[in-house]
Amino acid sequence: MRGNRIFIQDWIAHHTYQKANDIDSYYLKVANQINDNLSTLWFEEPETNDLIQTDALKTLSIYLTCYLEDVIANTGIFAAFRTIHKELYNEFLPFYKDNDLLDYYPEDINSEDVAVLAWLFFSERNPHLFIDPHGRLIQLVTDLTYAILEEHYEVAPENPKLKSEYTLDENADYFEVRNFIEKLVATNYLTAGEYNTNLNHLMQVAELGRYQHDQAQLQQMIYRVRDNHFNNYRLHLFALKSSEYVAEVVGKEHALYSSVKTLGNRIHSFFDYVKTDEQFVHVKHINTKTVFKIYKDSIREFAEPSTTLSFYMEIVPWKDAWNLSGIMTVVNPEEVNFDLPEQYEMTYRIEAMAGKDKSLKKTEKQLKDMGKLFQSEQKAAVAFMEGREVKEFASKFFQTYLQKYPGKEESALPESNLDLTADAKVTVFFNPKTGLEVFGGIEDFFPLEHNPFIEKKEEGTRADVPFARYFLNLLVEDFFPGELSKYYANLFKTEVDKQFFFPLEEPILDFFLRFYKRGSYFLGPFPLIK
Repeated sequence: MRGNRIFIQDWIAHHTYQKANDIDSYYLKVANQINDNLSTLWFEEPETNDLIQTDALKTLSIYLTCYLEDVIANTGIFAAFRTIHKELYNEFLPFYKDNDLLDYYPEDINSEDVAVLAWLFFSERNPHLFIDPHGRLIQLVTDLTYAILEEHYEVAPENPKLKSEYTLDENADYFEVRNFIEKLVATNYLTAGEYNTNLNHLMQVAELGRYQHDQAQLQQMIYRVRDNHFNNYRLHLFALKSSEYVAEVVGKEHALYSSVKTLGNRIHSFFDYVKTDEQFVHVKHINTKTVFKIYKDSIREFAEPSTTLSFYMEIVPWKDAWNLSGIMTVVNPEEVNFDLPEQYEMTYRIEAMAGKDKSLKKTEKQLKDMGKLFQSEQKAAVAFMEGREVKEFASKFFQTYLQKYPGKEESALPESNLDLTADAKVTVFFNPKTGLEVFGGIEDFFPLEHNPFIEKKEEGTRADVPFARYFLNLLVEDFFPGELSKYYANLFKTEVDKQFFFPLEEPILDFFLRFYKRGSYFLGPFPLIK
């Protein structure tokens, strides 16, 4: 039997507190029993067997024991996942229909919960490997784990310390709420692994070591990296921001639910200074002319300007106004640039808050018209050519678009950042969120009549094409946009469904897109060539 023992420090490392008690000792025993069971696993397939190394099984055993602790203490960690899934897809869990959950009780532990958790655990840690949620690995882990959990469910003690750590005071101020969100998402079993792994990666990229000689500057840089991560990172769980997930843990009945949920909606853009009063600094977004009230006490050592100034600011919503969260720096007029994709997004967001969507509707119409033109010319959302042809193809396409759909003002052609070899086999995809995108190496994925790189075969030979494998390649590789994965799954739906582990219905496809494409799921719309 493999598997080192799990020690109390391993268990406590997955909690917010450092001092263990008798309840922690009880759950440590459960984790070791699960670990003993899981350590009997062995698979002939090396790719599967590599997933169940000793350290992975120890962490998985703690992870699944934390689920038991969560349910007993009613902390709401897994319940929040289930609530969000129900609201999105009208089913309790991914991979299961409610009608098939005959013995499912949301307030108790369930084997289906364990199966979903096991899939999340392995998939988050192996994002480039698709794991069948109903496959042998997940089923065996579920059976071996649930046997232990079921044995302990009726007698396991409630951990009041855990419950108190994950309870938010309804009178909490901004910094208390912000720290609570970060604490919860960085310590609970369901999100802590990926959240901290990505944060640690950013810390390394930031090269913080060069600030060691200046502790004040070092702490400032550490806070900035953490704050950017807190506001920008999207979880594997439904591509949510930390604040959105934690809001569901807190619950809709909580007085601060809305404040928690929107805290991650940071605006980073350019503003003109307007005025200062006793409580607020008033600024105006330069592009949309929308006025923002910033709590003055959130701006360290703020001094009222004596002249007209423009700022670049990072602000987050807090109750009925905004807090500074990050940089506030004076900018010169030539530094103000609203043509960047991130500033498109800021404009859309600010207009939406004001009940307007003029800029968004304009861009959406442009992309919709471009898509119709591309479809009419290619009879598909993909075209195929050699690298030497792409720039001319794109130029002609946009020239035709401008002639066919003339606007009230001149529209500049999107700039290209393409660097292609002349004889490269290229697939041009019209992404409905971003416009033309160019990819190499996937021409064989598309057995279409207008694809010159596909050898014309007799009818019926499409059954030889590994459609499901091609789809999974598009799905799990970060390089490919979610819209391409979705288009492929729908374009070859009959073939993909026959070859895939189960039919790819729209809700499960969307769940996968949020999971694997979390960084780009909400991207756009931006008309670009890339």
